Amino acid sequence: MKPARAKPGACAGLLQRAAALLATGQTAEAAQLLAQAVQQFPAEPEPWLRLGNLLAGASHWERAERCYAARCRLKPPAAPAFYNWGVSLSELGRHAEAVAAYQRALALRPADAPTHHALALAQAALRDFPAALAALDQALALAPAEFAYRIEHARTRVRMGQWAAALDELALLPEQPVVLNLRGIVLRQLQRPAEALACYDRALDLQPGLTEALNNRGNLRLVQRQFSAALQDLDQALARQPEGDWLPGLRLYAAMHLYQWDGFDDQLTRVRQGVEQGRRVIQPLALQCLVDDPALQQQAARIWAQHSFPAQPQAALPSPPPGERLRLAYLSRDFRSHPVAFLMAEVIELHDRSRFEVMALSYGPAPADPMQQRLREAFDRFIEVEALSDAQVAEAARALGVDVLVDLTGLTDGARTGILAWRPAPVQMLYLGTLGTAGSQVFDYLLADATTVPSETRAAYDEAIACLPSYQPNDRQRPRPPARPGRAALGLPVQGFVFCCFNNPCKITPSQFATWAAILRAVPESVLWLLDEDPQAAAQLRRHAESAGLAPQRLVLAPRMPREAYLAALAEADLFLDTLPYNAGTTASDALWMGLPVLTLPGQGFQSRVAASLLRAVGLPELIARDEADYVCRAVQFATDAGLRAAVQQTLAAREHSALFDTPSITRHLEAAYLHAHQRRLAGEAPADFSVSGGQG
Repeated sequence: MKPARAKPGACAGLLQRAAALLATGQTAEAAQLLAQAVQQFPAEPEPWLRLGNLLAGASHWERAERCYAARCRLKPPAAPAFYNWGVSLSELGRHAEAVAAYQRALALRPADAPTHHALALAQAALRDFPAALAALDQALALAPAEFAYRIEHARTRVRMGQWAAALDELALLPEQPVVLNLRGIVLRQLQRPAEALACYDRALDLQPGLTEALNNRGNLRLVQRQFSAALQDLDQALARQPEGDWLPGLRLYAAMHLYQWDGFDDQLTRVRQGVEQGRRVIQPLALQCLVDDPALQQQAARIWAQHSFPAQPQAALPSPPPGERLRLAYLSRDFRSHPVAFLMAEVIELHDRSRFEVMALSYGPAPADPMQQRLREAFDRFIEVEALSDAQVAEAARALGVDVLVDLTGLTDGARTGILAWRPAPVQMLYLGTLGTAGSQVFDYLLADATTVPSETRAAYDEAIACLPSYQPNDRQRPRPPARPGRAALGLPVQGFVFCCFNNPCKITPSQFATWAAILRAVPESVLWLLDEDPQAAAQLRRHAESAGLAPQRLVLAPRMPREAYLAALAEADLFLDTLPYNAGTTASDALWMGLPVLTLPGQGFQSRVAASLLRAVGLPELIARDEADYVCRAVQFATDAGLRAAVQQTLAAREHSALFDTPSITRHLEAAYLHAHQRRLAGEAPADFSVSGGQG
């Protein structure tokens, strides 16, 4: 039998009854009638649209999307239906399909500003910021006074890294919290932190619960080393938004700077679980300070990379003419008095100019300090790209014909790793700035050595490994102050053994401090010399010492000092105690340079094996412990065995002749790595692991 034919007007009747029910708040009953209508009259467009709207209003986006899709398959085509379909697709994270739906809506109704705005949001979600900016231009041409479009236009410029243009646009907008927060972001990127803080302060005066401004101010205060104030901001932000992106990890990282370890294990467990579940709970650098787990660090890096710098459309890269020098570019924000520059300065000067043209792509501040002046003179070209967007920097590098680009900043604060996503060079390498994987294919190679990336952890790195004979370079022109200040001038006891650790406080975990307490208890009259950066931190640390059975005076706290004073002070200590899971890097080299032995316990991750690499390179493998008990035993033995100390000092007396401070050899090894990677590319071969032998040059 054929199904009964619906009576004329039956569909309209159902729609009228549904509308009446909605008018009286009987939503569930209205939904039932609309569901009946689409079942009985599937070729009628209006029931699908109304049911979709009802479901969307209740945030039932999957069911709403199916209704809108069904409506859009019917005739006549209607712009509102395609617009609503796009909204539902956007809510479901199907942004490419949403873009197509919005474009269909605009083909039917091109002068609709809200649709242009919605299209821009979907394109921005796909990180197609140029297209988003063009769509917002259309929206503003139709509705030039609409605040939502103007703020989104400025926000898109921020996301493109067009800082100066964004600041100009924001200056024309009314002083609202969202505007002030964006101004703070831009001013921070323009190296104007005091003005950025003032913007966040004003935004929070106007809207005290603005979580984004609290997060941003806390983050900036953390970078400015205002740790107590940073923690207050992050605590407030986390209370308002417990699942906020990166907030749980950032809050724990800030607390580490203050030695606030209450609930440490529970917080760390939640962070670990979040990373394992693929959530945005912690930035990779912060996690490296907390756990020694290369696979977990790789997962955190991948989450960060996918969010922060997914690969972009690639431009064609021309092949270089044969016989020309390799064009080598170093990318960094830290070509100034900074640990990376302290390591790399002499390498830049020693590069073989007959084989390499060496350029700097600098997006950091331009202070009038001696290190930046030295580097400006060392590079063949020093190109300031701070004012350019990520895509523009990549375009500039391609125009320069860069063959190999080495990123020295990695995932550290202020990094613009998004530049690498635009493929500025055919070979892209990661070195020094991040001690581990970037979790992304935008880097072809990670420069390492056999100690930092042993074979058993190789799978935790997404890049090909360029394995050097020794990992870390050093500048032999770093100062070695001949005059020692004397212990009394530094607040140290004149007699007794001085253990020290000048690593950042965030590297000192509760378990690390417990290990140090065991050492101090075993060596009477010894002290532990640490950095002092915050009164609250100092008070917390002394409370931890008392809880561990130590008199508070067994801890001596040192303020940060100018570089030469800090190097001279290192010579007053007897043994540098390294941290796990995040080792000393430049600080360990500084200690060894000043003749101060370093004791380390290597872990599994790259960041936990750097000091072991340095000690092997300087000829002191006996200062590499096997486990925690051995670390304590070696520290105690070193403090109590004058013969052992004399033997170590004899090795350190010849340190300038060791592999660690053989900067010409390290430079040749780096050059061999760059040339090998470049030649693989010219041969059409994909990046692959390789080793540079000690004799290459």
